[in-house]
Amino acid sequence: MNELMLLAENFKVSVLAGVNLGWQGIGGIILFLTGIGLIYFGIKALKGYRFFPDQEQNIPEEDHYEPMQAKALQKVKTTMPSFSGGEDQVFVEWKIGYTVNGEKYTQIVTDNGYNKGDMIDIKYNPENPQEFYLDDEKSKVEVTEEEKEAEQKEEKTPFGYAAIAIGVLLGIFGAVMLIDKL
Repeated sequence: MNELMLLAENFKVSVLAGVNLGWQGIGGIILFLTGIGLIYFGIKALKGYRFFPDQEQNIPEEDHYEPMQAKALQKVKTTMPSFSGGEDQVFVEWKIGYTVNGEKYTQIVTDNGYNKGDMIDIKYNPENPQEFYLDDEKSKVEVTEEEKEAEQKEEKTPFGYAAIAIGVLLGIFGAVMLIDKL
């Protein structure tokens, strides 16, 4: 009977015996979970999820802005010193003028190859004529839905595949570390 008791004492297992994984085991768990997360995000990217919001131009809707023409009045040059020690940078802008209900307004716009006296298409807010934007309807290019889809597919494919590949590698490496520790 004593021999049986001694044998039982030799095989006592602590409740916390499996928790003592050490740094290798903890690192394996972290790598494995990171790999699973990367695989998840890679699959989401391949299905079309966008991780960054679309960057779009903030152009007011056409509901109440009125079209008109402004006149290029004066070329304005601004010189700024170069911080790298090179030549000064020159920015060219134009002062444009337009009249709404007998009141004259002037604004500064970037140079787009204008000459003095050129008429520039703008749209202004009738409630606040100081608010305006350049009307570039002529330069707009219609993009078909197929082109948009092709562009989105190009954007999401490399990230999705790369995330899945790295996730699989990290998952395998983490699993090997865990198995080796156990």
